[in-house]
Amino acid sequence: MKIVTWAAALFLSFNAYSQTSIKGKITDESNQPLTGATVYIEELKKGTMTDLNGEYEITDIKEGSWTIVLRMLGYKLQTKKITIGPDTSMTFHVVLKEDLNSLDEVVVSASRHSEYLSEIPASVTVVGLAKLEEFTQSTSNISEILEFTVPGLAVSTGTFSNWGQTLRGRSLLVMVDGIPQSTPLRNGQLGVKSVNPNDISRVEVIKGATSIFGNGGNGGFINYITKNPATDKKIEGTTNIWGSINLAKTNDALGWGIHQSLKGNLNRFSYYISGSLEQTGNKYDADGVPVLPTYGFDNTDIYSTFGKLEYLLSDRQKLTLSGNIYHSAQDSPFIPVAAEVEVFNEDGDYSLVPGYGVKGTIVGEEPTGTTLVNGQLKYSLNNIFKGTTNFETDLYYQNTENVFFYSDKFENGGQSVINAKKYGIRPNFNTSFGSYGPTNISLTYGVDLLKDKTNQGLLDGRLWVPNIELINWAPYAQSTIKLNNQWVLKAGLRYDHMNMDIVDYNTLPYSAKSDGNFSPSVAVEGGKLNFNNLAFNLGVRYIEHQEFTPYISYSQGFSIADLGSILRSAVAENINDIQLEPAVTNNYEFGFISKFNNFQLEAVGYYSTSNLGTGVVFVDEINSFVPSKQPQRIYGGEISVDYYSWDKKWQIGTSYSYVEGLTHSVGDENNLTYLGGDVIAAPKWTTYINWQPTEKLNTSLRMTNLGDRNRFDPFIDANDTWAYRHTQFPVSGYTILNLSMAYQLKSNLSLSLGVNNILNEYYLPARSQWASPLKTFTGVGEGANAKLGLRYNF
Repeated sequence: MKIVTWAAALFLSFNAYSQTSIKGKITDESNQPLTGATVYIEELKKGTMTDLNGEYEITDIKEGSWTIVLRMLGYKLQTKKITIGPDTSMTFHVVLKEDLNSLDEVVVSASRHSEYLSEIPASVTVVGLAKLEEFTQSTSNISEILEFTVPGLAVSTGTFSNWGQTLRGRSLLVMVDGIPQSTPLRNGQLGVKSVNPNDISRVEVIKGATSIFGNGGNGGFINYITKNPATDKKIEGTTNIWGSINLAKTNDALGWGIHQSLKGNLNRFSYYISGSLEQTGNKYDADGVPVLPTYGFDNTDIYSTFGKLEYLLSDRQKLTLSGNIYHSAQDSPFIPVAAEVEVFNEDGDYSLVPGYGVKGTIVGEEPTGTTLVNGQLKYSLNNIFKGTTNFETDLYYQNTENVFFYSDKFENGGQSVINAKKYGIRPNFNTSFGSYGPTNISLTYGVDLLKDKTNQGLLDGRLWVPNIELINWAPYAQSTIKLNNQWVLKAGLRYDHMNMDIVDYNTLPYSAKSDGNFSPSVAVEGGKLNFNNLAFNLGVRYIEHQEFTPYISYSQGFSIADLGSILRSAVAENINDIQLEPAVTNNYEFGFISKFNNFQLEAVGYYSTSNLGTGVVFVDEINSFVPSKQPQRIYGGEISVDYYSWDKKWQIGTSYSYVEGLTHSVGDENNLTYLGGDVIAAPKWTTYINWQPTEKLNTSLRMTNLGDRNRFDPFIDANDTWAYRHTQFPVSGYTILNLSMAYQLKSNLSLSLGVNNILNEYYLPARSQWASPLKTFTGVGEGANAKLGLRYNF
């Protein structure tokens, strides 16, 4: 009898105890659930996080009055007094409002979990959805959008290639939802254009050396975060249609495009799917001359598809399947006429006649362009290990095919194609160790596994870069310590172990300057190469007052110099004699953000060193590309100012970026020379004025100014004439003005107009100038051109 009485009492006590709880759901103003919001009872030091449905529950709460605090990155903090009585089960739903006045952004790329930009001890630029929609009124070229919006990024090349569009004088890694798009084993430098801008919700650019995502991030990385199926409707969609035309000359210059997206929510299943097609016409410079078709945008068909499917397995588990295809093919009616360059004297006076296009065809030439395929399966599990840890892992697949233009640099001519396939898996944990007095500690840790298979051949079957297979595994850890809500300290490390297997091959005879001087073919014995690298980062930021949040940081990055370019130019007969080694970059940085109501100021200075060059250099004496063995020192600074008027009708901003770099021979640190234009960009100044005179009309005027850079002296070449070395040609600046406007015809229908280069400026993009010794890449920028678009939401 005593046992029965004791059991009944125990049951009743458990039942009563379980009823002292609070539960509810946290959503945004669109009634979308907010995952990962924090619900915390201050006096009891007790809390939890919302699950994938935005729901939460805190149990075993003592009787009394308590203060409940609700936090979510990017939303206004809410506090509320609640009273818990005996045997009480309270339901408390909350709608959080976006914190639009904080001028802050939420970033996921810097540490692989969500955090405020202002709390990261590094320089970060976020291009949000509103900014992307504004810029796509003028262009569908994401490279031109980033040129203006990202301080420290070199200006656009004006072509489909991003060769020379460096970040702070270093190579950058391009990703889509964390999937690498760059092909570091043979870097075709086409990765910036890998997804349709209409499918991007925001772009996160982490600047400075970083190894958080591995090989290739010496200057930082660009991560395209794609759109999510965030809606409570079963189906809704957006239709974008547009037409484009060159205004300097309209003959066959008309282009058009359409993008359709659909998204919906069906209980636990949600989706976002899209498709687009774009066709461009002829492109002309300011004088009405066809622009150089090499790497051009003229007469190009671009199509893309994208899909993201999400399924809630439970309140804490989610499965996401996503993928995209991006394809471009240029079939130009023009053939290139190479530039003409002549240097007159030792003072460097020169004549430069840019290349251009003339009507004609090259027999057997296939359309040039790129095909990118991405696939990703992601699994998320929240609140494991007693609610302290979130787990996420993904499997991904990436396939790249880059078809380049016809070149007479090969014997009997030819077109090359890069083929690369990547497979990866990345389990990632984020653990919060809770509060220890005024200190909060969290740790992100995991491992990256990657298999990369790359080669480069000619369409006629000749192999130029041999088959390379890379197996890379890399454990990492990144800690964050927040002290008294005043200081944020970050420290982390990553260890990369890379094994490469290279088959036997023969180099192809190649004439880099198209002068008939072909390098001899060399039989190279392949083999295995191993690389190891341990990279560190450490940074601290003061965050108590938004009027001044300074930081200082040290970080490391590493890359293997464009391996394919080195292998195809090899003169050694054994792969082990090429003496390959990774370039390790050390980045030192200081900066601050200051926010005063509607005004924001950001400034940063940096200095970086590398034990080697982070790419390849062309040596005139042997007419070939070789890995850069010379250490580099790069330094610079960026400043940006933004102002929002109190009535929200005006927004004005400007930014200035400066970078310079020096190199020296090993062991001769006092004999410094400047780095070429493929590494160091000329100074960049941007300014914009946005005006919204009515609720229905938005206008924007933007200016991009490129400064001069003239650091080099000519030399006497093998023909006993004056010449500039490859990438060491002077750069003369220019100024481009762009205008865009949008008018809201109805609540769900808007009309936009963008005019680029409205003054019809005749100019040579920076790369067309510093690469002119090769003559192949020197073309004039496009003259005035316009884009008219219509957007319909349903």
